[in-house]
Amino acid sequence: MLTTKNSLKLSLLGFSISVITASTIGFFVSPSTVQAQKVQRPTTARVTGLTNGDVACYVDLVDTRGKSYNIVGNFDLCSKRKTYLNKRVRLTYGKARISNCQSAEPCGKTHVVTAIQRMQVIR
Repeated sequence: MLTTKNSLKLSLLGFSISVITASTIGFFVSPSTVQAQKVQRPTTARVTGLTNGDVACYVDLVDTRGKSYNIVGNFDLCSKRKTYLNKRVRLTYGKARISNCQSAEPCGKTHVVTAIQRMQVIR
């Protein structure tokens, strides 16, 4: 039979175990230990392709180390294909809202991405 004194001891023991468990779990899932990786985007690169897609202009780039990228850009960039193709450019990025629909038909769904806002030809 449990007495009030034994019940209090068990209660305190249970509390200390739950505190230790909570602090250990908190250590493993701490927000400071789980971080999103930052995507590296080139600031200068050579334009190797411009493709006018359904929701954006897709810009193919090769940086100075030879790494290839395919990055979303504003539609205006594709309209200036002759200006940028096979040229070295300085890239300016910004947030853009693009369609998040299953087809080319508008559905009202969008999401925000980091896109090339501007390209400046450099020598």
